[in-house]
Amino acid sequence: MPVRRVKREIRTCSRCRLLKLQCDQSKPSCQRCTKASVTCSLGVRSPTNGSDSGSSISITDTLPQSEAELPLPSISHPERQVSLESNSEKQPGLVKNRQRAQLSCIRCHRLKVKCDKELPCSRCRMSGWGKSCAYHHRAEKTGPSNASPQQVAKDPDSVIDAWHSQRRSATHWTEVLSTLKLQAGRSGLQVCDLIPDFIRQQKLGAQDDSLVPENFPFNSPAAAKFASMDAVQDLLQRHRESSQSYIDGYLVLYQTSHPIIDTSAFLPLVEAFWNDPKAADMAWLASFLMVLALGCFAVTRDQHATIELCMAAEACLGKTPFMVQPDMLAIRTLCLMVLAKQTVSTTCRTFDSCWTLLGIVTRAAVGMDLHKQRVPLDQSREVIRAWQSSQTLWSMIVYFCVQVATITGKPLLVSADMFTKHPPPSNFQTNDPWVMLIRAYPSICHIISRITSDSEKPLYNEVVKHNDHVRQLMDALLGSIHGKPRLCMTLDMFFRRILLVLHRSHALHPAAPLEYQISYWVSLECSLAILVHHRDLEEQNRPDNTNLLGRLFKLDILSAMLTVCLHLLRREAPLSTGLTIPPRRIILSTLQACVVIWEKEIHYSLCFKIGHFLLVSVLKLLPDIDFLEN
Repeated sequence: MPVRRVKREIRTCSRCRLLKLQCDQSKPSCQRCTKASVTCSLGVRSPTNGSDSGSSISITDTLPQSEAELPLPSISHPERQVSLESNSEKQPGLVKNRQRAQLSCIRCHRLKVKCDKELPCSRCRMSGWGKSCAYHHRAEKTGPSNASPQQVAKDPDSVIDAWHSQRRSATHWTEVLSTLKLQAGRSGLQVCDLIPDFIRQQKLGAQDDSLVPENFPFNSPAAAKFASMDAVQDLLQRHRESSQSYIDGYLVLYQTSHPIIDTSAFLPLVEAFWNDPKAADMAWLASFLMVLALGCFAVTRDQHATIELCMAAEACLGKTPFMVQPDMLAIRTLCLMVLAKQTVSTTCRTFDSCWTLLGIVTRAAVGMDLHKQRVPLDQSREVIRAWQSSQTLWSMIVYFCVQVATITGKPLLVSADMFTKHPPPSNFQTNDPWVMLIRAYPSICHIISRITSDSEKPLYNEVVKHNDHVRQLMDALLGSIHGKPRLCMTLDMFFRRILLVLHRSHALHPAAPLEYQISYWVSLECSLAILVHHRDLEEQNRPDNTNLLGRLFKLDILSAMLTVCLHLLRREAPLSTGLTIPPRRIILSTLQACVVIWEKEIHYSLCFKIGHFLLVSVLKLLPDIDFLEN
């Protein structure tokens, strides 16, 4: 039964009650009204009615003229008491309410818990309410900014100076360009003066130089959009119908030449994921998103969808302790990210960032003892398969380290001491080319360390000795590959790259055609072999986007073209007698075909555009290039 409330009798005067002051209730006038020289309502109030509604005198009549002219504040809105500030000196007991801004999010403010004021805040994000986290006081949109990091980049001149100031070894293509300019008697090329203008024009355009952020996969601005798992699940549901075509596109294009994922363990988990998406492991989900991203770019070339999948993968990887507790899934995901940076965003700066990322990958792999080639005692099929899978992953990591170190001129992240000196027993046989390649890595690492040494460069006799050894390794490995042309091409490019940097210092010598003939001819042969691979990738025109693999070797192709131009520019070289020699005619035709192929992709990247201008400028230095142009 509800309790009936008895209305309380109001004993204070109307003026003291309005101003919320203590009233002494003296009649016929309280002390405060007497001091203010106003009429007190206590002297005229009916004794039978104590409410304000029965008063015969208006409240404004009890105030002086200066106060009566002011608008009467409403009791239910304390913020309107500002109108009484002019009379605050006369009313020392007046208490004003201060309006404080609500800095916490709505949910934390309601629960009365501490909020870190992020968007979404950590409490909402960890409890699954990140999508609905909102603030009252914020006027901006609740979402990540659409501005890309390139919009706040430095001045073009400072960007170029910072790139040139980095230490580069003799394996970098700038060594060839410097020798070529000296051979042509040029102090510089026109394209070098135009590079700052190219960068300024690119800044004013709508597209960025790099599709994937240079700091990917660390703290990319667009990854904040997928901090909530609801956003990741929504993204996956949008691509569910096309997911199988993306996976097939990845397997056909990348897995045959770069087997990063373990398909026997990965593919069964895909079907299980669609049955229960919320039960998936976060590390596996990150690798799954990267496979979808690479497959999406291979099949559709949709840049927006590719970048979204990459950012979602970064957000999922960030939820795992991969920095302190790395596992195989995290390492595979990071390798997929290296592959995405080289394929989707092929620039010189991207390859430099891959070197930094590979440092983390290498240390994580070494921390898991992947570099120790321990054959398991249990020779069961499942155990051997798992061992081969881990060794293939380690071989891919070293492959990326050697590739990035040779084309960027950065120090090699692995050394010959990291590989075991005890090979597998003779009764253990494997036909996996990537596992077999591990046996060649110690020699390759030793060669690169000698080439990049600051103290003592290898002599010509040592170079010839290393050349014979690398040739033997290359012939043995490539001879064991059958029916896999794309893998054979990838490994052939790998060994050609090693031979090219091995002979570079002697092949660039002015007297190379006479004094260092082996280096001269091997340098020309390897450069032409790389260009032929580049031309074959483009001319196949297959529906599986095979030409996309050419981006992985873009800087190798640039270095090979500059090296061939240097050979053709030398007047005392065996190839300098004119177009009557068939090899020279074939070389010039191959060069021009590769330049035409390069020109088709200049709209993809500013780096491609600058490279094309550089190649055209170098080709114009050749005396007989006009014949082919006509």
